[in-house]
Amino acid sequence: MRYGILIAFVLAMGFGCQHESQQEKEQLISYDTTAVVNEGQQIAKATFQTLSSNLKNAIAEGGVEHALQFCNVEAIPLTDSLSKHHDVSIRRASHKPRTPYNTADSLEVEVIKQYIDKLESGDELKPVTYADENRITFHAPITITNSLCLNCHGKVNEDISKENLATIQELYPKDQATGFSMGDLRGIWTVRFPATHFDSVKIEHTKEL
Repeated sequence: MRYGILIAFVLAMGFGCQHESQQEKEQLISYDTTAVVNEGQQIAKATFQTLSSNLKNAIAEGGVEHALQFCNVEAIPLTDSLSKHHDVSIRRASHKPRTPYNTADSLEVEVIKQYIDKLESGDELKPVTYADENRITFHAPITITNSLCLNCHGKVNEDISKENLATIQELYPKDQATGFSMGDLRGIWTVRFPATHFDSVKIEHTKEL
């Protein structure tokens, strides 16, 4: 079995001085990186398919406005139910979230920045993995690949109608998730596995990401 070394790191930005000693600690965990990527991709794909199929049904039943109402009530509970099913933590994180719940944390922001840089350079967006003593984390990009997404996340007065914009503003008063175009990075998938999920073994080592 092929094993790889993945890095757990803590960003200095956004943390107080009281966390400085933790920031200086970097630990590596040895585990099967292929298994992490494969399972992470499967879980993200299954979650996307569940959300997407329910969203399409909502649109068929009552148009974009009904789909917005569905997402407002059901998207997070559906994701949480899949987290319990897979015994992991699943979430979608964004630099331009629709709800505060989906706001990217400092590590997710760093991954998103890297993906945006790669998009601008025309590079392939590959999964990102890292670990600490408590968990193994998988990230994958979420890009706008379906024009249907632009009805809720596109440009105001171009892709998003006035009626749908009013619904967004009513349901999501802190919304930032508009202004996207086809191919843009919408955010990332975050799947967090327990550290023992892949029978990982902690080793003492440090390395810069």
